Amino acid sequence: MRRLGLVVLAVASAVACKKAPSVPPSDGRAEVDVKVDATGYHPDKLHAKAGKPVRMLVTRTTDDGCGQQLVVPSLHLKYELPLNQPVAIDLTMPEKGELAFACGMDMYKGSIVAD
Repeated sequence: MRRLGLVVLAVASAVACKKAPSVPPSDGRAEVDVKVDATGYHPDKLHAKAGKPVRMLVTRTTDDGCGQQLVVPSLHLKYELPLNQPVAIDLTMPEKGELAFACGMDMYKGSIVAD
């Protein structure tokens, strides 16, 4: 019986110590943070250096609305956004213009402007 108690304790400790998923290191990329809630992206217009790599750290903070996915149409990219977990999206900025992004239903919209 004592051995069973130790096994249960070990399993409970392993479950309690489970770490939240981590975001990989950015490798020196500039980082911009974006939150997604029931009304859209915050901020919805970001700035990054033209022609340079950038990382968007996107965190969905609610189940309300249509923010479960993020799409970058010009690059044919689609990302699932789990609740309250940052998702790293590595991009390279164009030399001029901007990269638009939207939710999977194209209702929430945002962009990163190349400066």
